[in-house]
Order: sequence, then structure tokens, then C-alpha cells
Amino acid sequence: MKRGVSARNVAERARVSRTTVSFVLNNTAGAVISEETRARVLRAARELGYVPNEQARTLSMTRHHAVGVFVCHPRSPFADSFVLPLIDGISRVLNKHRYRLVLQQVSMRSVDYRALTAEDDVDAVILINPHHHDEALELLLGCAFPTVVIGTSSAGPVSEVDVDNRAAAREAVEHLVGLGHRRIGFISHAPLDFPAASERRRGYLDAVRTAGVQGVDRSLYQAIGDFSEESGYRRAEELLARDPRPTALFAGNDVIAYGAMQAAKDAGLRIPDDLSIVGFDDDYLSRFTNPPLTTVAVPAASLGAEAARLAVATVSHPRAQEPGRLVLSHHLAIRGSSGPPRVGFAPSS
Repeated sequence: MKRGVSARNVAERARVSRTTVSFVLNNTAGAVISEETRARVLRAARELGYVPNEQARTLSMTRHHAVGVFVCHPRSPFADSFVLPLIDGISRVLNKHRYRLVLQQVSMRSVDYRALTAEDDVDAVILINPHHHDEALELLLGCAFPTVVIGTSSAGPVSEVDVDNRAAAREAVEHLVGLGHRRIGFISHAPLDFPAASERRRGYLDAVRTAGVQGVDRSLYQAIGDFSEESGYRRAEELLARDPRPTALFAGNDVIAYGAMQAAKDAGLRIPDDLSIVGFDDDYLSRFTNPPLTTVAVPAASLGAEAARLAVATVSHPRAQEPGRLVLSHHLAIRGSSGPPRVGFAPSS
């Protein structure tokens, strides 16, 4: 390879993305690339004297019997009660196949998954909670490293395991509409850079628009949390201070719902008499709140187990595994935190 010639140079010469260059030069299975684009990339590489990095090619050839579990989380992943059953499901399958689990917390910015795979000596990666426009993931996929995403990715062809976040959120809000609520607030559990957050808001909007209950009040669905109970508390405070205030809140996950429940109680509101609250995840604490939380039940341990099975299968039989999407079922667990709006309710300021 000529000194200074990189995949970025090839991408610029061919007028394509670096991901496309990686897919073409590594002949990545499942990548949908036109013959004209493929020829343009190969011609640019030939003209520049570029040769694919053989070190990157061999990343997946040495077996270490280990899988890297990378959790994209702004705080400690162990502070998120939904992550724990995911890891439990992963570890059970990896233990069965005699693979080590290597856990890494990663940030949304300035991360190099390829470097982590080399540092940790792993054969495959399971990425939990990816975000949009993740260039590090694009590069990892570009060198054909065995990768499974728990969630949804826009980085390129990759195996995904998830639930239908949009449909699940729509069902949760339809439950509140069916109870008679006509002013429903939404608090996202994370910035909308995360596909799960944006899909859950889309589901919320589907439900309220179909029911014709929302009007043009955008302020009811602009609240953004940061995975923490505290952010749920603060965003709920803001929504409950509105006049008229909502009679129900849909929280993007149970952690946000816990904060919202405390904010409602501190405001002197009774749940569900004065305010209904619905969460998402059905983590292990949701049954033990007061009242127990109505929430979308997601099979976290099964998501982890299926992701681990795919990761092991991809390492063992790489040519037999085509990128695909496995969607597991969910259901709404109706408990004591949701009920009809109070008869004669007069919104307070």
C-alpha cells in the first residue's frame, strides 16, 4: 500500500462513503452495492495503489473463545436495570459454548470498536444500545468482523435482535387513550440519536394522532431524558407544571417512569387517580413500585440469549450467516399505575 493512501482517500476518489469502500474491498456478504459503484471503488483503489489492510482482514481469523459485549451508555451500564437481564441471557449462552464474556462500556463519541476487539482478544462483538450515525460501527462492519446488535442500526448490513419499539409504544399509549385520557405526555428515555428512543416517540405519535387527541401541542412530547431517574423526575416536573397539565404520562423506559412517579407524588398527585403513568421494559423493580407500574414487557434475557447464539454461530460458520433482523414479541403488563382520568377533572396550573 502506498504510504499515506487510506480507505478515506479511496472513498473521496470514488465519491462514496468509507463504509461502501470497506464493503467492496472486503466483499462483505449482504451488502447491496451496484456494479457501477463497485467498479468505481475498485478503479479508485487501483489508481491510488491502495491494498486492503490485511491486519484488519485477519482480525476475525484467530480464535480466542471470547465475545465482547459493548454497552453504549452515558452512565454505568449496571445502573440500568434493563441491561442486567440482557447480560444474564448472553452469559448463559456463552457459558454453554465455553466462551468468555468481555464487558465494555463505550461512549457515543470517540470510540474505536476495532481497537477494542484487538485489545480484548474477542472473536465477535455484541453491541447493546447503538445510536444513529455510528461511524465506529460502520468501520467494524466494513472489515467484516462478526457483529450482532441488540437494537437497531443504520450503519450497514448487520445481524439485529430487537422488539418492535414503535408498535409497543403505540400499544402503551392506545391503552391510555382507551382509558379515556386525552392529554398524554411523553418523556423519552434517551436522546433521539438512539433508535429505540426515536422509535418509541414515533409509536406515541402514531397513537395520539390516530385517536385525534393531541392537537398541535408539541410541548407534550419534547421532553428528553438521559437514562436516569433524575431526568425522569425533572422532565415530569416540567410537564406537570403545564396548564392544563397532562392526565397521563408515557415514559420511554421504566427508569424514567420511576422518576416521574416520584415527581407526581411530590406534587401531591395520586397515581393513578390524578395521573396515570406507563413505562417500558418491565424491569425487575416495576412490580414493586407503589402502585405497581403498568409497562411494556420486553424479554430482555431472551434478547441477550438470541444475540449470543447469533454471535457464536457467526464465529463458527461465518459464511453461513447472513445479516438479518430477529424481532421478539412483547406485551403490555397492565398494573396499578394506569387508570381512567378522574371524573370531573379540572387541570391545575
